[in-house]
Parts: sequence; structure tokens; C-alpha cells
Amino acid sequence: MVGIAIALTLASIKSLSALSIDVVTQSPFFLYGDPIYVLSLIAISLILVLLCYRDVFTETVVLILLLWFLVLDTPYIIYVSSMPLYNDQLGFVAEALSGLITGHVEPIQGEPSSLGHAYFTTVLTSVMGLKPFWGVVTVQSALPILYVTPLLALRRRTTWDLIIVALIVLGSMLNPILYGRTPFAWAYLVLFTVFLYNRLRGHDSRRGISVTSAVVILVVFLAYLISDPTSLMAPIMLMVVAVFGRGFLVTAIVALTTWFTVNLILYISGSMASLIMQLMAMLESPVNPVPSLVVPAVNPVMKIYNYVRELTVFLGFLLGLASSLVYLTHLARARQRSFNADARPWVLLYFLLAALQAMALVMSRWGMVPYTLYVLSALPVLVIMGMQGKWFRMFATVIGILLIALSPAVKWGFSPIAFPTVHDIAEASFIATHVSSNTAICASGVHELLWFYYWLYGVNAPITYLSPVITPSEVSACSYVAIFYRAMNTYRLDMSINQLMDEIDHLNTHFSIVYKDGIWGLWLR
Repeated sequence: MVGIAIALTLASIKSLSALSIDVVTQSPFFLYGDPIYVLSLIAISLILVLLCYRDVFTETVVLILLLWFLVLDTPYIIYVSSMPLYNDQLGFVAEALSGLITGHVEPIQGEPSSLGHAYFTTVLTSVMGLKPFWGVVTVQSALPILYVTPLLALRRRTTWDLIIVALIVLGSMLNPILYGRTPFAWAYLVLFTVFLYNRLRGHDSRRGISVTSAVVILVVFLAYLISDPTSLMAPIMLMVVAVFGRGFLVTAIVALTTWFTVNLILYISGSMASLIMQLMAMLESPVNPVPSLVVPAVNPVMKIYNYVRELTVFLGFLLGLASSLVYLTHLARARQRSFNADARPWVLLYFLLAALQAMALVMSRWGMVPYTLYVLSALPVLVIMGMQGKWFRMFATVIGILLIALSPAVKWGFSPIAFPTVHDIAEASFIATHVSSNTAICASGVHELLWFYYWLYGVNAPITYLSPVITPSEVSACSYVAIFYRAMNTYRLDMSINQLMDEIDHLNTHFSIVYKDGIWGLWLR
């Protein structure tokens, strides 16, 4: 079975490498058009489900790794022939490279809160003795393994538990593997969840935690807490666990103190600043609960894509609720007290995170971030807790397979307009080789791409990000305005090519286009 899965994976890679994407007209469901890729996902998922009835740990691990690779990483090769990194990724990579080459990490992405990943990559690359570029590649390539491997260490009862947890967590992720700050949140929370769960179960508690493990957890936590305000979840998780186990109280206090201390000393890291700004925005500017991606998605196909993402979120919450009901039922019947004691912190954490997500949606803040945290902190453990019920086993299996089936659209559907087109690359290269230090460029669409080319060519000139809705007063403050395809596509998804050409003619009449590559790259004056 493993041989068949490996053969299908290799066939998928070959098939996807020949797949081309027309980002102008591409449907979010483009990966379903590759029959070999779809067949590989179906076959490996079914083989894993069949292995639920066998206790073959080695085969299971290999198949899980292959499935995670197919879903999170393999479609990436489609973009390698042009630009394998999308707009924001380029900023993250440039941050890491600046630390490796100059020894000083700069917030090229535009937010100091994104620097934790760059520090981590810099240290790891230096310790391993790699060249800067290969250090970045190594970190990104290792991320799928870092996500799934800790799950294999969960203290489980059967292979079925392990397989279903891996399927559900993989399917519940809303994004593919992308270099940036979010992967550190995901990887750390998976690692931290496994650690807490195993400690709560009493496994290896007498031996304590090794020095090596403590150092790894601490280093990743430090990189995480200066990278993203969601790092506050780790102390919160510990506080929840400490309610049911006093042995965790000291650790919770230390984690909470560390979070506040680092953010106060390194306030420029932006983690606490970002958190405060988000909280203030929630209180000062509440708006109607509209999912962030639906607003610009006036294209009917993109609306369907957003509904698929919302369905994934709903299925995850439904599964967490179902597993919590299993626990509450056992608690009411006063059976299996050890099970109840183990599940209590995770059920409480689930309801806290569900409340946080509901509040965030009502205020239209933070998007899907709380949901990501919920999936990787409470859901894996809750699923294992609920797997003792036969009806829940079947329910979880169906949900897991359904989430995997939706994954190609959920994780990669938005990528055609997230990655720069060949026209965007040509435009960025043209600008970087023709501007002077006193030329003020206002960019719309892929400003990080332009920043990246400035960095490559050593250009020292200002760049200002503008909304695609450009007014004459805003244009007057810029020497030039660079409009990239991504801006048009993201905010004008209802436009046909003819409508877009009419818009370009209108811009040409009012502002005079001085550079034009095809219909998608334009440079306005």
C-alpha cells in the first residue's frame, strides 16, 4: 500500500508540474481538474481509513506524511517556473535574508510583529552552517513535517485515533504551507498541545522534561511571541490547564510573565502593539459580521470558494461541539472518571475559543485566526477523547474525509490571484532598474514584490502602498503609481477583460500610462 501511495505521489508531482494556470480566468477549483492529483488524494485517504482496522504504525506514519505533503506542499510546484512566492511571502523571505546577510533583521514586510520567523531562521541557518538562501528553503521545506510529526507523539489508544486526528487537523487548516509568521503559530501550538496532553495523561511525568526539549520549546516560543499576538494563547492554555492541575500554575505564571516581559522590553516587536490595536478596533469600530474575503468576492465562483472555506470552519466547530457533548454525556453519567478529568481542560478551552471566534466575527476582527488556534489546540485532543463512542468514530471519519476532499479548494483556491503574474514580475523589474533615489513610487496590489526587487537591486527609494481606489489627490503625492494585476483582480473580481480594458483606457485618459506590459501591468503618471 505504501508503494502505491508513493507512486501516486510521484505521478501527482509530474502531472502538476505540467499544469499551467491562467490567473486571469482561473477557477478556485483548478486543482480538481488534475485527475491524477485527485486520485492520489482519494486513494491515500481511503488506504488510511482501511488501516484504521489494522495496527501498522509504520505504514500509517508514511501515508500521513505523504498526504500532508500532497495537500500542503505539492501544488506549490505549479508556481516554481515563474515566482514560487506570493506577495507577502517575498517580504518574509527578504526579512530572513536580511538577518542572514547583514546580521540585522529589518521589518521589510511592513510590520515589526513579523520578525520572529526571521530571527528563528537566522539562528537555525547559522547553527547548521547553511548558505542564506538554503537556510530559508530548509525552514520552509521542513514545515509540513513539523506540523504533523508532533501529532504522532500523542498518547493514543488505537491507530484509528491517530489517523482521524491527522485527517481532521490537516483538513481544517485554511492555508497551505507559506513562509511567514503563521507557520510558527501552527507548529508551536501542535507541539505545545501534544506536550500538555501527554503531561495531563500522566505519561512520563515522573521523569519530567529533558533539558533539550525545554530549550526547543522555549526558543520556538520566543520566536512565536515576538511574531504574532496569538502567542498569548500559550499562557492562556496553561492557565486553563492550571485550573485543573496546580502543578501547571508555576509554568503558566512563568509563560505569562515571559510574554508580557518580552513585549514590554521589545515593544517594537509589535506583538503586544498589534494585540492592543486589534482590541481597540473591536471596541471602537464594530461592524457587521461579514467574512473578510466575501467583501471583494463579487465573482460568483469566488463566492462559492468563500462558502467552501466557511463550510470548513463550520465542520471544525461542529466536530469540536460533538466531542464536547460526548464528554458532557459521560460526565452526567458519572462514568470513566479518569476520562472526564482528562477532557475537562480541553472542553473548557474549546468553549473559550468558540466564544472568542463568535466575538471576533461579530466585530469583524481577526478573521479566522481564533479558529486556527482552536483547531490546533483543542480539536486534536477532543477528537481522541470522543473516539470511544462508535457513532462519534463514524462521524469523525466522515468529517475528516470531507475536509480532505475540500482541501484543494480551501487551501489553494485563492492562490491564483495571490501569486504575481509574469506581467507583475516584469513591471517590478522595470521599475527597480529605472527609478532614482528621489523617485516616490506608490504601489497597489503587490507592493511587497516591488520591495523585494528594490532589495535585490539595492534601490534606496520610498514606496507607499495605495488602495486600488486611487484619487487624484493621492496620485499627486507620488512620482509614479504602479498598479499590479493582483490589485485589479482582488478588488475588481466582477470585471471582465473588456471592462478592465475600459477601466485602463479611463486611467490612461486621466493620468497617462507611461509603461504598459500586456493588459495587466501598468505604470501610471
